[in-house]
Amino acid sequence: LLTWVNCYSVRMATRIQDVFTVGKLMALGLIIVVGLVQIFNGNCEALIPQVAFSMDSTPSVGQVALAFLQASFAFSGWNFLNYVTEEVVEPRR
Repeated sequence: LLTWVNCYSVRMATRIQDVFTVGKLMALGLIIVVGLVQIFNGNCEALIPQVAFSMDSTPSVGQVALAFLQASFAFSGWNFLNYVTEEVVEPRR
């Protein structure tokens, strides 16, 4: 649908992108405001380092895989992986 919109009208595609960008910024602002309200209300037990970094149980394979997945999205790993694999000279090595 977005490809069709971009082919049909670049101006319309730009407006749609602007709307999505404003929506993302508003959602980010809402998360920040709600977090600050919770901190100022005294609900900050999870921010104590002993609680935030405690290892109550052994992590499972799924939790470790999920951590790698989230980190790769956070650092644009999925986008750059395609460029890196294209540059590999000897993939068997």
